[in-house]
Amino acid sequence: MIRRAAARDRRFTLACYATAQLALLGWWLAFHPGLMSPDSVTYVAHVTTGPWVAGQSVAYDALLGLSLRVTGDLSPVTFLQTAAMAAALTHLAGAIRRLGVRGRPLLVAVGLAALSPPLGAFTVSMWKDVPFTVCAVLAAGTAVRLATRPGARSGARSRGRGVAGSAAWDGDRVEGVTGSVVRDASRKRGGAGRAAGRGGGGWGWDPRGGGWGWDPRFAALGAELLGLGLFRNNGFLVASIAAALLVVLLSGHPGARRWVAALAAGAVAAPLLLLGAGYPAMGIASPSRSFAYQTVFGDLAVAYGERPRLFDREQRALLAGIAPLDAWRRGATCQTMARVFFDPGFGHARAEQRISDVLELWRGLLARAPGMILSTRICRAALAWQVGSTSGEPGGELYRFSLGDPRLPDGWEGTPAASAMRQRPIFAGLLAAGLFALDASTVRQLEWLLWRAPFWCYLTYATAALVWWRTGSRAALAGAAVVAGQQIGVILTNTAPDFRFMVSPIFVGVLFVPLLLREAGALPPRR
Repeated sequence: MIRRAAARDRRFTLACYATAQLALLGWWLAFHPGLMSPDSVTYVAHVTTGPWVAGQSVAYDALLGLSLRVTGDLSPVTFLQTAAMAAALTHLAGAIRRLGVRGRPLLVAVGLAALSPPLGAFTVSMWKDVPFTVCAVLAAGTAVRLATRPGARSGARSRGRGVAGSAAWDGDRVEGVTGSVVRDASRKRGGAGRAAGRGGGGWGWDPRGGGWGWDPRFAALGAELLGLGLFRNNGFLVASIAAALLVVLLSGHPGARRWVAALAAGAVAAPLLLLGAGYPAMGIASPSRSFAYQTVFGDLAVAYGERPRLFDREQRALLAGIAPLDAWRRGATCQTMARVFFDPGFGHARAEQRISDVLELWRGLLARAPGMILSTRICRAALAWQVGSTSGEPGGELYRFSLGDPRLPDGWEGTPAASAMRQRPIFAGLLAAGLFALDASTVRQLEWLLWRAPFWCYLTYATAALVWWRTGSRAALAGAAVVAGQQIGVILTNTAPDFRFMVSPIFVGVLFVPLLLREAGALPPRR
């Protein structure tokens, strides 16, 4: 029985990966070498014409530069993205399956996620946000696995439905019905079964010692949290929020909490140290402070546009020295900071020179009118919190993809980088089908479902809460912690309603649907 269960797990893993990879491969063949945007040009410029500035993601810049040098093309990076995303979806699906969900509904969810026009096209886009999303999905799966523990499905809250008793013991590939077989075998063989479950599988819970020891999955979680900070300069905020929530959820297991806290601290500190000292030591310039604090200028524009009396004469002079006051009024939309920061009259050099004064002004506003600043931040974070579309509001139009060839800088024509950045679809029929599917998916009535993350965030939280209420297991809550980290982080960092900033919650939410249906009794338990 143990061998049959292990064989089923292997077949499920292979089926999930093959399904996701095949679907994503179709998107890659259609949009080869990948969808590009002005940001993509910036990445390539960093590693070709220079100067290399750490304003985006040095790690992603380096991947593109390596691909250009080794192959003369950029398509290997986007192909690697499809393989990594397929692996991440498989990893998360396997973690959810351990909670008692049948494999077939999960396989369908994986296929739908990979086939979804927004998610599939996103995966083959030349954006640093793609590996960031891969790391977030992987972290959600690892968190679910780490939080799964003995007795998670039993106890006072278990109502006899769901998957009660089916995941009451943590093995690596053997669980559910076979768990009882392993426990029986361990009694007969002097604990060998327990040792195999603990050591061979690498789970943190030690059923013999009654606590948490070292687990390779802790290292995996640390690497995934580190990836969040390496592929987005503000990703360390998401990592720190998610880790803090995980530490709370693991409150009953001090050993696990210590490991998670220590690894998360390292994962958060490393990108900050690289930005502050590591990258400059490698000859990579630090980003301008005005670029790093774009959201501050957006906050000031809204405050000046709505409540100009908050600013005295000296403060107005400060604003006028950076951009005409009319530009600040034009940029007074809470949905995006782009209208002021990229206004033709905005002086970026002057903003950099006066950035300390600007930050002091912002801190003063935060102390005098915290509601104004918080309201602006929440409005700008509507991408993560508001289910409905914001397209009817000034600056609220959702940015999706740039489907044509990007505009290249002067002097690039005829260079290897220029030829590598031209779309060369391998199958014209797939390109036509992909463009048709993307256009059809932009119907406004379905934006909340296909393009916006809030619905999927709330579905994930509801599912996790239902699992906890019915069974006492915090495993689904641990996966939801990663989603919450990104949703909360957007309040602090979001600059505009850009679809790519909140993609991982959509992936996670889609894969949580079978778990929700299982707990609601719409699907039979895993046998």
